[in-house]
Amino acid sequence: MRGRNMLPVLAVDVDGVVVHPLERFGDHSWNHFVAEDLDIDPQDLGQLFFRTYWPEIIIGARDLRETMNQLMPQINPAISGDQLVDYWFANDARLDRAVADELLAWKQRTGGVLVAATNQERHRMAYLIEKVGLGEIFDDVIFSGEVGATKSDLAFFARALTRLGTDTPESVMFIDDDPGNVATATSAGWSAYLFTGIDGLRLLLAQYPAAARDLTAGS
Repeated sequence: MRGRNMLPVLAVDVDGVVVHPLERFGDHSWNHFVAEDLDIDPQDLGQLFFRTYWPEIIIGARDLRETMNQLMPQINPAISGDQLVDYWFANDARLDRAVADELLAWKQRTGGVLVAATNQERHRMAYLIEKVGLGEIFDDVIFSGEVGATKSDLAFFARALTRLGTDTPESVMFIDDDPGNVATATSAGWSAYLFTGIDGLRLLLAQYPAAARDLTAGS
């Protein structure tokens, strides 16, 4: 990519900031209606899939679709793993156009590098890039399934810096809606801020890069 050491870099979380479940779900997650829609017990899904296999899947150590296809006979033999994954991706795919427009306006104003920094496995990351439009918004994506660590791990941010081609973490602004991720990024030396909504985002972006270190929100 372009000379990142010379340009401002903005790294932004995806889920909860740029992408949300469809309007039908309100404040709930994508699996809120899975019993109604697919006759799948969400407790079974949580216990048998997420608690057991998700920690490996999210860091790229296990394949999502293969695992789900192997597991579904225990959960609902009438539904394939691919059907459930497709349902998940389609229902967790609402792009927040207002947020996206603010990010793109920042990129146009500053000429900076706009990067997604997200906990994703490779299949959904590809879906978000190709189908939801993240490929048209971000210059690059750094995701847990590729770097082998989540944002709760300092290793994520160390490997992200290598990918960004900079040895000055404080020069990277990071915005996330998870306070834990913000805390870890801050520990890694990044200029990290908590996403609280579109108004707070506008304030942060209006002052970056000129006054990023003077901001207080989430740092």
